[in-house]
Amino acid sequence: MFKLQSTTVEIIINPLGAELQQFTHITHGNLLWQKNDKLWNRFAPILFPIVGRLLNDQYTLNHESYGMRQHGFARDQVFQVMEHSEDSITLRLTDNEQTRAQYPFAFELQVKYTLFQDALEIEHRVTNLDTAELFYSLGGHPGFHIEGKLSAYYLDFGDDYTVQQHLITGNYYNGKTKEIQLARKFELSDDLFTSDAIVIKQPPFQYIGFGKINGPKILSLHCDTWTAVGLWTKPGAPFFCIEPWWGWADALDSSGNIKEKEGIMSLASGSHSTHKYCFEFH
Repeated sequence: MFKLQSTTVEIIINPLGAELQQFTHITHGNLLWQKNDKLWNRFAPILFPIVGRLLNDQYTLNHESYGMRQHGFARDQVFQVMEHSEDSITLRLTDNEQTRAQYPFAFELQVKYTLFQDALEIEHRVTNLDTAELFYSLGGHPGFHIEGKLSAYYLDFGDDYTVQQHLITGNYYNGKTKEIQLARKFELSDDLFTSDAIVIKQPPFQYIGFGKINGPKILSLHCDTWTAVGLWTKPGAPFFCIEPWWGWADALDSSGNIKEKEGIMSLASGSHSTHKYCFEFH
């Protein structure tokens, strides 16, 4: 385990999955939930090279078929620590025999955590080390601690928005949407998540605040480049997830060809891209 520390915040990162596992604020305590494998066996996994689930847990590339589990393999790989200081750490994952069996690309994924006085920035850098075009999705999946009922909490979207929630059957998008109204005080409840996550593609906002209705705002998540956001919990569970995504799961009518996958990102040989978001503490 590796630690970053400021005068107000201490975080702990596990090189397995480069996963944030503790996020302790001087005022709010540990903001991440205390993992219970019977409910969900992660803290804040990194989703790569897919977000969500592939139809039948497989895809095709150049007429070859590959199998891959939900959310990809990065969360189960041990990352190499490249740099570590009191307030920053950079970890790296490159392709290996296990990854190439399900994802036949040469790549590098760097994850950098930088701790500021009142914020934590998480940056992902994907580099295509292959001779062919590389296809991928990427996302964050932090689970925040809640006390008591979810209905005691709210989200703040910075303004009022009318958006389309993309509906899910099983683990896949069914092509249907539902209009929902977001506001500066969007009250949460278990009833919102009885079927699955609330997924908003191409969100018109760049900010989500999280706090108690009769208490303080706890934190805000800022992201100005995401292509989707997922909001998720298991009804009755003591966590709530705000998930910045670049890509999303398959639809029921997906072709299975990764080049045609809706929301997929691509990189030319030798090029790289960065995807980052930031937590602000209140």
